[in-house]
Order: sequence, then C-alpha cells, then structure tokens
Amino acid sequence: MGCQQIGGVILNKMQPRGKLPLRQRKNLRMAKWTLRQQANFFDLLADLLTAGFSLKQALQSLKVFLPKNGLATVIAELETGQSFSQALRSKVTTNIYCQLVIAEKHGSVDQSVFQLGKYLKKRVQQREKLQSLLLYPAIILGLLLFLMIALKIWLAPEIAQFSVSTTGKDPFSYLIFVKFGGLVLLSLFILGVIHFFYWWKKQSIFGRHSWYSSLPIVGSLYRQYNCYYLTFNLGLLIESGLEFQQICGLLEHFEEKSLLYHLGRAFSERLARGEKLTQIMEHYPFIPPELALFFQKGRSKEEIGKDLLAYSKLAYQKLLEKSDHLLAWVQPLLFMVIAIVIICTYLALLLPLYSSLGGLYK
Repeated sequence: MGCQQIGGVILNKMQPRGKLPLRQRKNLRMAKWTLRQQANFFDLLADLLTAGFSLKQALQSLKVFLPKNGLATVIAELETGQSFSQALRSKVTTNIYCQLVIAEKHGSVDQSVFQLGKYLKKRVQQREKLQSLLLYPAIILGLLLFLMIALKIWLAPEIAQFSVSTTGKDPFSYLIFVKFGGLVLLSLFILGVIHFFYWWKKQSIFGRHSWYSSLPIVGSLYRQYNCYYLTFNLGLLIESGLEFQQICGLLEHFEEKSLLYHLGRAFSERLARGEKLTQIMEHYPFIPPELALFFQKGRSKEEIGKDLLAYSKLAYQKLLEKSDHLLAWVQPLLFMVIAIVIICTYLALLLPLYSSLGGLYK
C-alpha cells in the first residue's frame, strides 16, 4: 500500500474501494462483532489502557476475558504491521473504524477508545431498556390477538346465528365493507413501501442522511449524534495542526459508503471553487449549524480543536438525555395503541349484539 504525507502525518492509504468477492464479503459480515461485543471490548480496553497497560498487553489480557471475540486474529494482524484500526476493520462498524483511523492520525487512540467504550456501553443499556419496555406491551398485544381470534371463531358465529333467528339480518354484514377498506389500505401501504424503496435506491448518501435529519421524532436524535460525532473527530484533527483542506484529503481515503468520505470529497471540491467553509456547511441539514460558529472566531487551529472537543462532550451528554427522553415515551404510546385496539374490538362485537337485542323488543 502506498503512503501519503499530509501536514507532517504519514497516512497509509486504504485498500482499494472496489467490491470484494462475494465469499470474502460474507466472511467479513460473519466476523463482525455484535453491539454488545463491541461495547465490552472498548469498555474493557479503555480500563486496561487507563491502568497503564500497553495496547498489545491489553489485547492479550482481553483474549482471555473475551474468548468469543476472536482477538487472536486482531493480535496476529497487529504483529504483521497492520494498524489498530485496520486490525479491527472487519470487526466494527464503519463509523467506529473511521473514528479509530482519525484517532491514530492524531495520536489519541486512548481517548477515542475511552469515548467509544462509554458510548457503546450506553447504547447497550438503552437497547436493553427498550427491550424491557417492549416486553410487557408485547405480551398484552399477544393475549389481545389471541382473544380477538377466539372471539372471531367462537363468539361471532353465535351472535350472527342469534341475530338471524331474531331479526333475519346478519349483524356482521357491514364487516364486508370494513374488510374491503382494509384491503384497499393494505394495498396502498404495499405500493407506498415499494415506491419508498425505489426512491431510496436512487438517493445519494447526502439525500439519505438529509432524510434521516428530517424525520419528525428520531431526526433530532440523529442530528444530535452527528453533532457529537463530527465535533469530536474534527476536533482531534484540527488540534493536531491540520488545515481543513488537508482534513478533506484524509477523509477521502475512507470507504465510499461512509459519510465522512463523501463530506471530505464535497468540501474539497467546494473549497477549491472558492466557497467559504461556513457557507458550505449550511448546505447540509445533518451538519449542526453551531459547528460553523467555531470557524468564525479567527482563533488558532489548536484553540478551535480544543473548543470542538469540549463541545463534543456537551453534545454527547445531550445525546444521552434525548435518547433517554425518547425511550420514556415508548411504553405510554404502546399502551395507547393497545387501548384503541381493545375499544375497537369490543365495539365490533357489542354493537351487533345490542342491535340484535333491540330487535327482540320491536
């Protein structure tokens, strides 16, 4: 692999971004760690590095504590001269891999590992909390579905037979229109899903991330994550003394499917055309608007880098608060849906029954 020097930092070029053979891509997917495995790895690694272990010593120790992670292959790749990020490339997500590459160029792997450990551990905790919040409503919905099937099979025919014998009318005749309307809605929904996937396939990566940011509820959470992710990584690079054009050159060495690669390429082209940095940032809704303020102060790169790193900590805390607040609404909304389903079920059965009883007194 070739090398390139940017701002006094030696950059190993990434491997070619062409498509890998099918068997190799399948092996990489099978080797990728789960969210819990990634969280345990970075959390324990951060503890060992903080305790004074070297990276190699820490990995040797983790090989005993995390036997299912397959750290022997990671250690073997490090011994062949691969960087830490390259050794973990097939194990972690693209965002984590890019963050590790940036940390290596800045020489702050320990700080990045510590930040990743905290963030991934919190994500695991939130996922477990979400699963516990969904468990009780899921049980209720299952019992409710069983009740609806039982009523449809056993009780509804009895009500229909009773009504026909007393009034000569089928009380459930109106359900034909309900079923027809349901089929129409289902068909429209399927057509909508097909149209969405067709539209989604045609979108660029900027279009997709802009759509993420425009979503009504999770859009603000996604924008907050971008605020933390971009300010932290950009702060590391600027604090190391790199110019913004040099940072763009570094980002263009990432994988094509990563957002950082496309941002580096787009910013590099716009800066070459003479556009201002603050004006370029305004074109992308998933870039936090406050990010442009750091480049309007006229301060040194080191000071801007420190400000960005300090702000990334605040953005991280706000990200956790927003995600916890969103989780708090999950269970009440599900119970509201359950209540609506129960009311509709009772109305579908009781109204025909009251109509049949009313026919007895005429």
